Amino acid sequence: MNRSAYVTRAHAAAAAGVAPRTLEGWRRRGWETTDGERRELTTRPSRSHAGHVEYLLGDVLDAARDTKANPRNPGRQTRILVTA
Repeated sequence: MNRSAYVTRAHAAAAAGVAPRTLEGWRRRGWETTDGERRELTTRPSRSHAGHVEYLLGDVLDAARDTKANPRNPGRQTRILVTA
């Protein structure tokens, strides 16, 4: 996998195992690394689709890894089922 490649939102989301909407959130707000540093996704205008952007694959994979490792990530919360 070429981490320096720019890919479409669909390809980036599939490679990272996240929903395409997640990429939009990372693009707007950035993400926090495991060291507590704030980073932003690197994008560029799409060469083939006006108004669209392409994502740097390495940044997307880093964001997915760091988000999964972040203990404050709501998706990591343990859910307990209580039955009567």
